[in-house]
Amino acid sequence: MADPLPTKDEAIARLEAFQVRLDEAKKLGRAAYDQLFDAAPAGVALHEIDARGRVTRVNARELEILGRRLDELIGKPVWQFSVMKEASERAVEKKLAGGGLRPFVRTLARADEAAITAAFVERYLRNARDEIVGIRTTFMPITGT
Repeated sequence: MADPLPTKDEAIARLEAFQVRLDEAKKLGRAAYDQLFDAAPAGVALHEIDARGRVTRVNARELEILGRRLDELIGKPVWQFSVMKEASERAVEKKLAGGGLRPFVRTLARADEAAITAAFVERYLRNARDEIVGIRTTFMPITGT
C-alpha cells in the first residue's frame, strides 16, 4: 500500500527542509548538488526554470508524478503544466521580476489529464551579481484537506 499523501502543512515543512539541504549541497559544489537533485526524497518533485519561465532541469520523481517524459518538459514554459495556465504564467512572471517567493498550492495536469493538487516551495536562482536568473521549485502531491 502506498504511503498516504501529506497535508499541505506537512508537505511544505518537508519541502522547506529539502530546499535547505539543496542550498547546503550547492555550497559544497556542483557534484554534491547534482547528486541531491537527482536523489530527492520519495514524492518530492524538483525542477529549475530560467528567467523566461522555461524548464531547464527536472528530476525523475517529477517525471513520474506528472506521467511525462523529459522531452515533454525541458524547454517548455512551466505554466503549461498547470490547470490554471494564465494565472500560473502571471504568477511566474511576477516572481521572476522579483515579486517574492512563498509556499503555495496549485493543481497540475498529468499527461493523462488527471489533476494533481500539490504544495510548492521555491528558491531563487541567482548569478554572481545576485540577479535573479531562474527559480528552483520543489513540490509534492497533497491530500485535498
